Amino acid sequence: MYAKEIKMLKEEVRNMLLATENTITEKLSLIDIVQRLGISYHYGAEIANLVEKTFKVYANTKEYPDDLLSVALHFRLFRQHGFNISESIFYQFVETDGKFKESLSTDIKGLLSLYEAAQVRTHKDIILEEALAFAEANLKHVASYTSHSLAKQVNYTLKQALHKCIPRIEARHYISVYEEDECRNHLLLKFAKLDYNLLQMLYKQELSEIIRWGNESEIVSKLPYSRARLVESYFYGLGMFFEPQHSLGRIISAKTTALLTAIDDTYDSYGTLDELITFTDAIERWDAKEIDRLSICMRTSYLALLNVSDGVDNELTAQQRSYASDKYKDEWKQYARSSYIEALWFIPRELPAFPDYLSNGLVTSLCYLLIPTALLAMECATEDVYDWLSNYPKILVSLAKICRLTNDIGSYEREKQYRGTGIECYMKHYNVSELEAKKKFADIAEDAWKDINEEFLKLSTTIPTEILERFLNLARIVNVFYKQGVDGFTNPHNVVEPHIIDLLRDPINF
Repeated sequence: MYAKEIKMLKEEVRNMLLATENTITEKLSLIDIVQRLGISYHYGAEIANLVEKTFKVYANTKEYPDDLLSVALHFRLFRQHGFNISESIFYQFVETDGKFKESLSTDIKGLLSLYEAAQVRTHKDIILEEALAFAEANLKHVASYTSHSLAKQVNYTLKQALHKCIPRIEARHYISVYEEDECRNHLLLKFAKLDYNLLQMLYKQELSEIIRWGNESEIVSKLPYSRARLVESYFYGLGMFFEPQHSLGRIISAKTTALLTAIDDTYDSYGTLDELITFTDAIERWDAKEIDRLSICMRTSYLALLNVSDGVDNELTAQQRSYASDKYKDEWKQYARSSYIEALWFIPRELPAFPDYLSNGLVTSLCYLLIPTALLAMECATEDVYDWLSNYPKILVSLAKICRLTNDIGSYEREKQYRGTGIECYMKHYNVSELEAKKKFADIAEDAWKDINEEFLKLSTTIPTEILERFLNLARIVNVFYKQGVDGFTNPHNVVEPHIIDLLRDPINF
């Protein structure tokens, strides 16, 4: 029933997008709404073409809108689609001393748009640094007045910026916001709700498969020391890509994340150093014959790993993409080696120099494995793309910094009770307090976001955008799971569970 209605509505929305009578601002505003409602994947080519045409118009005429809301929206959309529009577009709103005009401090919708635009800034965007500070300060002032009609929206934006939010979470949130908008288009709203509920049905089927696999592989029942996080692992996969055509990618990512959780806990809190060196060697050899050397618990996770890998091998051999399967195994081996090195340091609490910790920690951040995993089921991830990944490009290293350091902040209170930590390495190496170390980690992670934004713009002409989006989405997952220094993966109840209920359990009411 949903699918039939969606088919009809889809064409009507396409006609809206392609309407020639709309102004440039109206076109880009509609694109933004369609993206935030989570239905833009139906119109990938049309939207890409519209944004490119609009960018060329601006590049030729240099004529921009004169209101903050529209200018910031245009800037953000161009940057998010890989077009490196200059921050000079904001000069008209800045005084000679480089400060934003005070008259803008009461333009709440403009400030919200400016705050979101500032999230896509790079290291070169000096004005956007000032824009972020200006928008944030004034929005916080508005948020303190709960009677303000936009206070709810302001509070949400300050808590979760669009650029750093998992797309499906944003869709669920924005549908409720758009429903209260007096200017809402009822056709768009109905389409978004139908599409959301239809995809949720698919997600429930996939989650059932993951839970069934988890029971059959016994990675929960036979590993009592490990965090049982099958649902959260699937949520990781859903965060990487929500579109229906990426079902296989979600399932492989979910299984890999669940295995990483079990094996990470084995290195962190279960195995002795003698057991772990044998386990590491077994992963290095990648052979079922090694299983007899392992303890009972390690046999379970090792066998599950080999079985998942065999499934990947079979799938990719049929596609003649065995290079991707080889990369998957290689990164598992590197992860195991680095986890053992970390265990050598942290089990006896022999803290290494921080640069040594960080170099090794980029591998144990899991990003070097999770990104190649996400690309396994993407046919556009050619051998050239995997060769590029094997050189650990800046966008991948920057992502790993976000994952490693944000995770370290969130998991610090739990992990310091039984092992050494990255924060303690920094405290010892630089002779600083815990608070200073945490602030530095957060600062490095924020700088890494700018690197990702910058690399996204540089690479968008050589690497498919569909692939680059996986880097952004994994950074977004980490941002949501470890928001405000809390480990939402280990303790999901107040952090991630509400999102899981929205995305995987409760449909939207009409």
